[in-house]
Amino acid sequence: MANTNLDEHAPHLSVTEARQAQRGRHVLMMLIASVALATIVLALAWAWRAGDLRHADSSTASRIAAGQPVETKPVQPAPSVNGPKPNDLSN
Repeated sequence: MANTNLDEHAPHLSVTEARQAQRGRHVLMMLIASVALATIVLALAWAWRAGDLRHADSSTASRIAAGQPVETKPVQPAPSVNGPKPNDLSN
């Protein structure tokens, strides 16, 4: 038993109108809050690691600026998946 009384007073909307949301103050407040929270988290993460960044910058950048050699580790070639190459005589 359907209640036809409710159907008569319901607003008649198209499918597109029924699917659209209302923009309002709550959407703006959510956007502002999320951007502020992201900014705070980014600032805290940067402040937490700022000492490490300062140390790396001062030691490496000053050596490069002074023309001194910078310690680097040699890059090792990746091991071959298919075995040694035919012209590889190191084994």
